[in-house]
Amino acid sequence: MFNLGGLRSLFQQEEKTDSIRQVYVFNRYPEGVKLQTFADNAIKTSKYTLLNFIPKNLYEQFKRIANFYFLCVVVIMLCIETPIGPGTTMMPLIIVVTISLCKQGYEDYQRHRADNEVNQRRVSVIRNGTLQQTASRNIKVGDVVKIECEEEFPCDMILLSSSDDEGNCFITTANLDGETNLKILTCPDETKNLVTVQELYGLDASIECEPPNVDLYRFQGRIVFATDTSLDNISAMKSLGSTNLLLRGATLKNTKFVYGVPVYTGKDTKMALNQAQAQYKLPSIEWKMNMYILFFCFVVVALATLLTIIEFFWEVECDKNALYRTKVTFSHSIGGFLNDFFSFIVLFNYVIPISLYVTVEAVKFISSYYVKWDLDMYHAESDTPAKANTSDLNEELGQIQYIFSDKTGTLTENELVFRKCSVGGVKFASVEGVMVEENSEIAVDLANQSVKDFLISMSLCHSVFTTEQQGNLTYEASSPDERALVEAAAQFGVRFMFSSRNSRKIKVEGRLDRYEFLHVLPFDNNRKRMSIILRDPDGKILLLCKGAESSVLDICDSGCVDVTRQHVDDYAAEGLRTLVFATREISPEDYETVDKLMVECQNAINDREAKEQEAFTTVEDRLCCIGATGVEDRLQDGVYETISALKEGGVKLWVLTGDKMETAVNISQSCNHFTSSMKLHFLTARRDGESCRDTLESLHRQLEGAAPRERSQTYGLVVDGTSLSTSFESCPELFLKTALLCTAVLCCRLSPLQKAKVVRMVKEHKSNPVTLAIGDGANDVSMILEANVGVGIFGKEGGQAVRACDFAIARFRYLRNLMFVHGHYFYRRIATVVFYFFYKNVVFVGPGICFLFMNGYSPQTIYSELQLIGFNLMFSALPIISYGLFEQHLPPTLLYEKPALYKESANSNLLALKYFVSWMSLAVWNCFVIFIFSFSLFYDAGGFNKKQLVGGLWCYGTLAYSSVILVINLMIALKTRFWVWFTHLTIWGTLIAYIVISYMYALWTNPNILWVHESNNSSFVFNFLFTSPIVYSTLLIVAILCILPPVLIMLLQHHIYPREVDKFRMFQPTEYTPITRLGSTSSKANYSTLMEE
Repeated sequence: MFNLGGLRSLFQQEEKTDSIRQVYVFNRYPEGVKLQTFADNAIKTSKYTLLNFIPKNLYEQFKRIANFYFLCVVVIMLCIETPIGPGTTMMPLIIVVTISLCKQGYEDYQRHRADNEVNQRRVSVIRNGTLQQTASRNIKVGDVVKIECEEEFPCDMILLSSSDDEGNCFITTANLDGETNLKILTCPDETKNLVTVQELYGLDASIECEPPNVDLYRFQGRIVFATDTSLDNISAMKSLGSTNLLLRGATLKNTKFVYGVPVYTGKDTKMALNQAQAQYKLPSIEWKMNMYILFFCFVVVALATLLTIIEFFWEVECDKNALYRTKVTFSHSIGGFLNDFFSFIVLFNYVIPISLYVTVEAVKFISSYYVKWDLDMYHAESDTPAKANTSDLNEELGQIQYIFSDKTGTLTENELVFRKCSVGGVKFASVEGVMVEENSEIAVDLANQSVKDFLISMSLCHSVFTTEQQGNLTYEASSPDERALVEAAAQFGVRFMFSSRNSRKIKVEGRLDRYEFLHVLPFDNNRKRMSIILRDPDGKILLLCKGAESSVLDICDSGCVDVTRQHVDDYAAEGLRTLVFATREISPEDYETVDKLMVECQNAINDREAKEQEAFTTVEDRLCCIGATGVEDRLQDGVYETISALKEGGVKLWVLTGDKMETAVNISQSCNHFTSSMKLHFLTARRDGESCRDTLESLHRQLEGAAPRERSQTYGLVVDGTSLSTSFESCPELFLKTALLCTAVLCCRLSPLQKAKVVRMVKEHKSNPVTLAIGDGANDVSMILEANVGVGIFGKEGGQAVRACDFAIARFRYLRNLMFVHGHYFYRRIATVVFYFFYKNVVFVGPGICFLFMNGYSPQTIYSELQLIGFNLMFSALPIISYGLFEQHLPPTLLYEKPALYKESANSNLLALKYFVSWMSLAVWNCFVIFIFSFSLFYDAGGFNKKQLVGGLWCYGTLAYSSVILVINLMIALKTRFWVWFTHLTIWGTLIAYIVISYMYALWTNPNILWVHESNNSSFVFNFLFTSPIVYSTLLIVAILCILPPVLIMLLQHHIYPREVDKFRMFQPTEYTPITRLGSTSSKANYSTLMEE
């Protein structure tokens, strides 16, 4: 008998009704039951409405530091008398905010259109005994809805009946998880024959289920056909699970129609809940941008305070005959002090780049399409281009220090082929489709009863179902492991033919045997095994179990346990994936207990999973081991070379897998994760915290205290799930310090949660490394979401990873191109864009600040309103955008072939303080050069016109402004290595546009400019200035002196202290090629997906 030891008490506890959703079919509420209110079925993915769009969007935009700062400046300008009109700041702010507002408004309009299309879709609903057409948004919880073939399900529904005689239906969930294989769902036995409107309308039932949640693969509920819903009346209930739930977004296939009862609608559906929980990853660049902006805010306030105090003392004690005195006087009052303070704030506000956020977003958004357009990352066989799900993390790809990779389907093809098996302690192999004894040519047939029983277990213990296509029987499976085993069994003589809710049929030696299907104990990551309970043709009740050797062999008390364990280890050492099979015959008396136990736990709603785990553990006990299988999963093309390149690029790779240790180690060695010269250390089977700590301390001392001659020795660490859990509990910091000293780490037998914990542990290290996680299956989603950058692979385990990731690629080898080329470019471009913005704005404001020390510290601007407004919007915007989109400091082919270049770039921390100081030092130098030459030219103003004092001020400002425009555009030209036509257009076109616009503005404000060359009006200044040869000489000298320091530094770096980048640029010249043209002509011709989109 089974030892139930207290298990029954779990099911005798009263269910908590406050966490149960009660749904009455056709909304027929019993008397005295209060009507419930559920969410309607209207889908809303939009963020705004017509009423809240403006205020809500403005609130979100002004949460940004720069935008809020400029809003405060505009308010100040409107409240006090300032030297600059409020329009000079208000107009750029309005333009920047309007651009973002229009962009987000258009995106939300598209979401509204998509919502309306879904909400207005016509569906058939049974109401008042008839089938009526209504809009999808009008579906209510409790209705009975009819869905026909090829239609999407409009909400989450419990399947009541189907056109299929067995009560089954087929669906695809590609819109939910990307899986394109068919899935089979079943109706409750009590309702599967209700296929007409009249029959269904007579149904009197209610459904009890768990509250809405995000788990697509779990559902717990029961349908009650009697008024008594107590657990004592088991016959009145039917357990409901995930195989009974039709999810919104799934599509009905190969079935004429189904009827279902909505249990979750609208925002409560699992699809909507998953969409609402998208995780935002803050890019490191945004955090650093905010820090630099805060620094400049502090500088502006400090400088304004300093100058206000100096002005006070100058007014009191100093000579008042300074040049260019304004009418503003200091009244020696608090009001006057504050007025001057805020006037300085207004005067200095342009040091903060108002268009920085918009420009960076635009550059990153457009650049993200390069990933999709790159033919070198296009997989022709599957017609799959790479994909960027977000543009926020582009530059993170150029800073990766740690990669966490899944093994199966990521490093390997996940195309499994049956190779070997162990039956009754004897090894067998598959040779050209025939099972033979290993190391011999003796074929084995089904006369061997042990082999026959083993193949029968392979044909029955699975979740595969059959479909017929063009007269051929095909197998549909969610896991390639199961399909490989079923196909192998069929090849060896035991063919799986048919599966229904109550039976499974197999063909053995030409005879069709029917097995009655009683219960299934599905696979889960805790047990790492699955079991089914069947009644064979002879009436025997059998439990068939398969799973990982660590979970199955431990519950076996008979059979060739030790020999099978050794064979499994041998297969794993060969790189094969292994599963162990076991069985047990259950007596009729024991089965009565098992059946009641299974029904009770399946009918539970609260804590069903915990109760099922207790029940499964009780049932799966004292098994007989009958054998094991070994299937081959070969490495993907290019994995070896990619991992070698990643190592050379300074990136450490951690492989996190659920596979057996020996298998994982063999794959790691074959893909160059572990090299032949690497010394491996093992931390396995450590359940005791003290033992685990001692092992880690010994290993840490050995790694940290290596002799200098041994520093070239590389180390690898192998950890299993058990030891990892122990390390997390007893010594997490010691484990992390030890693991970080190793060149490569392999963690095997991990659950999805453990994978995420490993990533989080490394990511949160004090060094703040940038991490990347890559995987192809649903079990990799947790670590993909946890890492700084998540990369999904279009694999054979569904599309959950691709939907959850930041970037998606078809093969692991494309990671090299994604990081070394695109990531490298993204990082360097964005770093330059950010620093250039601060540089050009400091150069712009600098001459005005210097002038304050010459005019008696009066808050006086030296620029006209056109110049103030046009600086960020017209005369400095396009060149840096062109740089951010097209710059290639080295050819992409060279970056791909020389991983050392990635290492230098990633380790240099291009947004670090030292680079900021370098750029700001250059900006200060440029400010002084421009001020000295511009101001000295007009200090006496005799060379132009001695009588025009005011004209001298505007002449100085215009010459300084012209110098700034010239210098900042020459500076970006100096930084540019890769010139395209757009680069020429933006840089030289900006300089020409400045001259043309300035003349047109002057002509528009005063037509007399063409024949009058001097006036007190600033509109004449531009024409007045640029008719004098000395101005052109001054601009030339200023330009030469300003760009001289970076030119000297570049020459010094290239010829005396060359970096790796400089060496490759000088000694290995390569033709620059746009990254979108790297693919071959044949690849381009096959790029149908990209062309369609």
